[in-house]
Amino acid sequence: MKDSNGREWQHPWAAVAVAAVGALLVAVVILWLPSLHSALLRWPAVVVGIIDLVLLSAPLLGAVIIAVRVSGDRFATAVGLRGFSWIDLVAGLGVGLVARGLVELVAPSAGGGFLGGAADAMAATTVALAGAVLVTPLIEELFFRGLLQRALGDALAGAGRLVAGVVAVLIATAIFTGLHVLAAGEFVPVGLLLGTVVVGLGCGALTLLTGRLAGALIAHVVFNAIGAALLLW
Repeated sequence: MKDSNGREWQHPWAAVAVAAVGALLVAVVILWLPSLHSALLRWPAVVVGIIDLVLLSAPLLGAVIIAVRVSGDRFATAVGLRGFSWIDLVAGLGVGLVARGLVELVAPSAGGGFLGGAADAMAATTVALAGAVLVTPLIEELFFRGLLQRALGDALAGAGRLVAGVVAVLIATAIFTGLHVLAAGEFVPVGLLLGTVVVGLGCGALTLLTGRLAGALIAHVVFNAIGAALLLW
């Protein structure tokens, strides 16, 4: 429920500060992962994949939980998980399909049947795909759109709700894209760069226009799921 000032986050700047720390911690994890991988060379690939997923997700999810506690809000209300409409489903599917279509036009995914090969490699690939389709969209939308974008929009509301919302979408998308680019290393595929920008803007717009996170979640899942399917083709 919004307060008398129309805000979802009761203490938005505190939430934004927590989000900034969460994003910084993820950046640190990304930079540290190559060293960790070198130390875990003899470990099963599936175990390393699970460790990566946990290490990258924990700071984001932790930031959302801490921000809600610090701000004194209800979780579902603060991050936009309350309510669902058929509009969320239709718009989410549309944005996800359009975003994936744009990426495939510019940089088509190269399929290769990645589930083939040794059992450990197959298990690791399965974990990576499941994480990309089910876990990552949920965690990233909770953090980037549910926490960062919505809290920023409330914090900047003095400039007007529309201006604040647009600025919040752009900042959240920039950080979302920046972390993905950092994770890509020295070579950043065009498809990755375009995909993160389009998904960030599309999911941000859905969250801004509906006031809910459902459409963004659906769009992100659809985008990643189609990408995973094309890689397995």
